[in-house]
Amino acid sequence: MLPAALPLAEEIAAWLSERTVDVWMCTPRRGAPEGFCAADTDLVITLGGDGTILRSMPLTAPLALPVFGINLGRVGFLTECAPEGWQQPLTRVLSGEGWIEERTMLYVTLVRAGDVIAEDHALNDAVISRGGLARTIRLLAYVDGVPLTRYVADGLILATATGSTAYAYAVGGPILPPWLDNLLLAPAAPHLSFARPLVFSPDTIIEVEVRSEQPGMLTVDGRSEGELLHGDRVRIARSPLMARFLRLRQPDDFYRTLVERLTPHNGVQ
Repeated sequence: MLPAALPLAEEIAAWLSERTVDVWMCTPRRGAPEGFCAADTDLVITLGGDGTILRSMPLTAPLALPVFGINLGRVGFLTECAPEGWQQPLTRVLSGEGWIEERTMLYVTLVRAGDVIAEDHALNDAVISRGGLARTIRLLAYVDGVPLTRYVADGLILATATGSTAYAYAVGGPILPPWLDNLLLAPAAPHLSFARPLVFSPDTIIEVEVRSEQPGMLTVDGRSEGELLHGDRVRIARSPLMARFLRLRQPDDFYRTLVERLTPHNGVQ
């Protein structure tokens, strides 16, 4: 948890309570508190960066709860407002302003010897990567059951349009507007392999088979799903779940802030 998050959460909770709003608090890693009732919850406010919102998705997405993010992180693509002057946007929220934005998620399953051994949902991406040794991983990719190509690379990134500005962007993938439903495949450091990222239609099913003797790794929105062994298959499709956000800004704000948010914030001018 960011050091600034807890005191700010307590300040916001007190402010909301003064306005007769029932409030509960938790950390994304621990989940909802005891006695939590989705029917009595209208909005989840996150304090942190995009990672905090990603960690909140296992709670909010299955319950169709909208998220309002206050940015304490570095980039904040998914957040809605800055921590300075948070009272003004929350006053607008309490007055009924805003609209609900829905974003596509991925449904990721790990299949071993015909059995599903892990399944998860991702707002950003699923990453199939090499393990602890500095060796490439060998992967066979299939699209709707048809062989696509073989990859020898550090890994493959399978992303949503939301995730196109995350790890997929870092390896040269295209930026997709977040309201699109397309799926994105981008190889990381491919060696003598098809190097171009690919964009697929929303209903495409992508399967990736591991063909390396050295174990690999599967992560979903940064959460480890465990080792990948030779012969394992990772299946990626559009999830039936949607991520929901309460927005005060208009959709075209994405373009207005894109370059600003992708400019390094490391103190270098």
